[in-house]
Amino acid sequence: MSFYRSSEGGYSPVWGPPSSTLNFCEEDYEFTPYIAELINTLTNLIYIGLGIKGLTNSRKLGGNGLGSKLPYLALINLGIASSLFHSSLKYSTQMCDEFSMLIATFIVFYRLLSFSQTIIAPSVLLGSLCALMLVVVVAQTITGESTVQQIVFTGMVYWLWHMCFKLIGNFDSEEAVKRKMRWMAISGIAFFVTGHACWATDFYACDGLRELRRNIGMPWAAVLELHGFWHIFTGIGVYIFMILVECLRSAQGRNKMGSAGLRLSSAGTWPFMVYLENTATRTNTKKDI
Repeated sequence: MSFYRSSEGGYSPVWGPPSSTLNFCEEDYEFTPYIAELINTLTNLIYIGLGIKGLTNSRKLGGNGLGSKLPYLALINLGIASSLFHSSLKYSTQMCDEFSMLIATFIVFYRLLSFSQTIIAPSVLLGSLCALMLVVVVAQTITGESTVQQIVFTGMVYWLWHMCFKLIGNFDSEEAVKRKMRWMAISGIAFFVTGHACWATDFYACDGLRELRRNIGMPWAAVLELHGFWHIFTGIGVYIFMILVECLRSAQGRNKMGSAGLRLSSAGTWPFMVYLENTATRTNTKKDI
């Protein structure tokens, strides 16, 4: 299925004509010859901002290992790759964007399954995820379409939610903490579903949205650039799952967490209601926001 919405555009693009197989509802080069989709490019700042915040909080909590930082680094990488794609609409940057989505999801998926089950060894799990990535790359190269990538990405996000919810149910902790972790998981998937609805509406109702935006005019027309809201909502949703996985991993090794001067707290506000607290400094340092 083709996910390409042609656009007359305004300025002549500095980067040359688009070569991507994806083009969304925002008019191309409407404001500047340097950025194809201005709103879709700027909204990627949500990924970069949340990734930087995650890295900062990880450092404050004494997270010296690379493993706890990888999800946030992947989120920053996704924001950069997606910005490059939406600003140029080149096939090479499209590939960077799409596989950055998979890499970020694979990292969180690996960090969740590597401690939550004993059937598959971590090395086998890592090899399987790399093999799946290769299958997606080959499929996209042969077909020239992103259908397989979208199916794998969406399926893994929903599977992450299912696994998180299952682990929370078996989690040995105070009921108040478990209840708020459940609400975090529900909030995370709700953000993702809302973002997916924005993505679908932006594509299937594009003609009506473009006409409405022309009638309204800027700046309010920017509110109807729904693909930008896909970035915002999915960025928050994926970030919530990153927090949940790190909390669940830390709680699994409770003795190690205690010796590191950390504990789980449920005093946070929605949607980041559970976080890791630094008890050694008593500074209420949060890993969640």
